[in-house]
Amino acid sequence: MRFVYKDIHFGAIATFYIIALLVRLITILVFNKFPSIETNYALQVSASLATGLGPAIGALVAMLIFKRRTEYTLIGKSAWKSIATIVIPCIVFGIIGGWDLGVACLFAFAYGLLEEYGWRGFLQYELRELPVWQYVLIITMMWFLWHLDLSYRSILQFFLLLLFASWGIGKVVTDTHSLLFCAAFHGIVNFSKHGLLLNTTFLIAFICIIIFWFLIWYFINSPKYSKIKLSK
Repeated sequence: MRFVYKDIHFGAIATFYIIALLVRLITILVFNKFPSIETNYALQVSASLATGLGPAIGALVAMLIFKRRTEYTLIGKSAWKSIATIVIPCIVFGIIGGWDLGVACLFAFAYGLLEEYGWRGFLQYELRELPVWQYVLIITMMWFLWHLDLSYRSILQFFLLLLFASWGIGKVVTDTHSLLFCAAFHGIVNFSKHGLLLNTTFLIAFICIIIFWFLIWYFINSPKYSKIKLSK
C-alpha cells in the first residue's frame, strides 16, 4: 500500500523526519556528555555541522528509497547569482572583521545548506501541492519540534521566528529554486546572533547584503530565463 496523497509520499516524509530527529538527538547527547566541545572552536564547528546533517541525510535517504525527486537545486535558476549570494557576503564580512569572520560566515552558510536541503529541498517540494499556508504550518511545526532543546529557548518567540522563516525562505526557494540562496538566508540569521547586529558597521553590511540579494535575484534577469519569457 502506497501512502500517497496529492503526490505527497508520507512514507518518505516519515523516513526523512525520523533520521533528522535521530541525528539531532545524538548531537545533543554528545554536546551534553562532552561539554568541553564548546571550548574548542574546531570541535564546536564540527558538532554544529553534524547537527545540520540530519535533515540533509534524511532527505537523501528518503529520496533514494522512495525514488522521490526535487526541482530545487544548489544553483536553482541561476548559477552566477547563487555563487554571488554566498561569496560576496563572505568577502564583505572578511573585510570588516578579518579572516575569522569571513570563514565563520562561510561555515554559517554551509550549516544553512545542510538544513535547507532537507526542509526546503525535500520537505517543501514534497508538500508543494498543498496550499501555501498549509505547508508553511506543517514545516514550521516539524522544524520547531526538531529543535529538541526547546527548554533553552523562548518557545513562542522561536515558533514565530520559524513560522516567518518557513514562509520567507519558502517563498525564496519557490521563486528561485536555489538552495544556496535559502542557505544564505538561513545562515546569515544564525551568523548574526551573539550581538553582532549591535555593531553599526556590521548592521549596515547586513542590510546592504540583503538588499544586494534581492536586487540580483528579483531585478536582474538571467539571459537564459529572459529568453524563455520573451518566447512565450
